[in-house]
Amino acid sequence: MNDTHPDIEKKLLELYSKLSPEERFNKMLSMCQTVREIIVSQLPPGLTELEKRKRLFEIYYRRDFSENEFEKLLNRFFPE
Repeated sequence: MNDTHPDIEKKLLELYSKLSPEERFNKMLSMCQTVREIIVSQLPPGLTELEKRKRLFEIYYRRDFSENEFEKLLNRFFPE
């Protein structure tokens, strides 16, 4: 769902189209970092850094793979 007014969205697209590829990439990196910070801030307190990374990985990528593929990746990156 997009709740941005069409006029505002049009203006944002115009501004975005004027950015260089490097500026666009940097904005994307900044947005990814913000999302990461939001997710980590909502994790339960007391997790180790490894547990935080594992939870972040699960949140980011679980929907990108079949359950079987995801479990293989999870076990490969986060062996117990």
